Amino acid sequence: MSDNQREALRQKALAEIALLDTPPEREFDVLAKLAQRMLGTSMSSITLIAPERQWFKASCGPLAPETVRAQAFCPVVVETEAPLTVADARLDPRFADSPFVTGSPNIRYYAGVPVRIQQPDGDHVAIGTLCVLDERPREPTPTDLEVLEQLACVAEALIQARAVALRAAEAAEEHRLVVERLKRDRRQFKQAERMADMGSYRYDIERNITAWSDGVFAIHERPVSGGVPNGEIMNHFPEPDRTTFLAAVMRTLDTGEPFEMDADLVTAKGNLRRVRCSCEIELAKGRPAALIGLIQDITERHSLEQRLRHQACTDDLTQLANRAEFDRVLDGRLREARTADEDVAVLLIDLDGFKGVNDLLGHAAGDAVLRRVADRLSASCDGGCLPARLGGDEFAIVMSADVDRTNLDRRVRRLLHDLEIVMDGQGHIARVTGTIGIAWSSTAGHDRDALLRQADAALYAAKRSRKGTALTYQVGTDHRQAG
Repeated sequence: MSDNQREALRQKALAEIALLDTPPEREFDVLAKLAQRMLGTSMSSITLIAPERQWFKASCGPLAPETVRAQAFCPVVVETEAPLTVADARLDPRFADSPFVTGSPNIRYYAGVPVRIQQPDGDHVAIGTLCVLDERPREPTPTDLEVLEQLACVAEALIQARAVALRAAEAAEEHRLVVERLKRDRRQFKQAERMADMGSYRYDIERNITAWSDGVFAIHERPVSGGVPNGEIMNHFPEPDRTTFLAAVMRTLDTGEPFEMDADLVTAKGNLRRVRCSCEIELAKGRPAALIGLIQDITERHSLEQRLRHQACTDDLTQLANRAEFDRVLDGRLREARTADEDVAVLLIDLDGFKGVNDLLGHAAGDAVLRRVADRLSASCDGGCLPARLGGDEFAIVMSADVDRTNLDRRVRRLLHDLEIVMDGQGHIARVTGTIGIAWSSTAGHDRDALLRQADAALYAAKRSRKGTALTYQVGTDHRQAG
């Protein structure tokens, strides 16, 4: 696909989601603020790239509502569909003469990642960026892009949810469900807004006494009047975090290097919290006199991050893994298989008769079928298997490495039986079956794209032969029927 065709695809996708030039929305504002705070920059934005301009859906810092596209940073990320970091824009020939560098907002440091949306054909296209900026140069760290990419997954989920809401507006009940989901998302992001309480501490090395600020007492749920429980402080940290914390303290005492770590903490009232601890040495006359640091309650933020990670890798309707999570897990299994000289099987599953369910019984019945299929796939998978919904009525399973071909044949036959579903209502009956294409990683050279192509070829060969059956891909021979 040419650059012009790719650009046309981006602009078409951007127009379809109807997000450009919309009023501010709290969840996007909170996400931009999270990026700014987590990376410690003066500016951040969620940027959409139009043909002649870049427009900020959300921003922090001295940024205009929109700017021209020429000589800007974010269009480079979108056009290359790859992350970009610039340590000092004045030294980068691509941006040194940019008016955004030579004039307001005087950008020096930039880090941005693409924000993509999924197309109906499964392809992902970049429509904007999530980025942070600063007026001061700085060296990028590996975690800068990692944090931004995680937050970009959340932005993508928000945009996708918003697009679903627009498409569902014609149906009153579907609209109600979407609004409820958006309200739930807003509640979650409001929780992220409430920054955790923080307190400071000082441990006097010579006197072996610790002093706490009121904030530390609050985090530990201890009264200030009770004083610091000097002999019991470490009891608040359960293992293995207690040992990890003490080892970090000893390294700081030995090397003088500060540390920061996240740990579990059990309060005096027995409540479990997640805290972030930092520590450094206080010198007096060139010698270590004390350890000083901060402790911050990040329980809500930690819980939110866990939920957001779950949303980013989970299909909302079926609660199975989504395509991105399927690809990530499959890549990991293939790396392990190459190292251990093992074989991994992939099953691609396509539902037969699913369109008839939607046509005869309605989309609610179709959704019920998809959820029932998901339940049966989950029930058929042990701890080493991963079922996923790739999109529409397409599903997949990554089998565990200990499943051999004989064991797999038996599982596939049982799965074909489980995928036979009959739905009735409104005087109609609709029957759904599943057709399965199977491929083994050794046949595909442990390459993900080749493996999926082979499974797809086996799937459609099975469909041509007889729907509701399974075929295994074999190189140079006819596909063998497995069930």
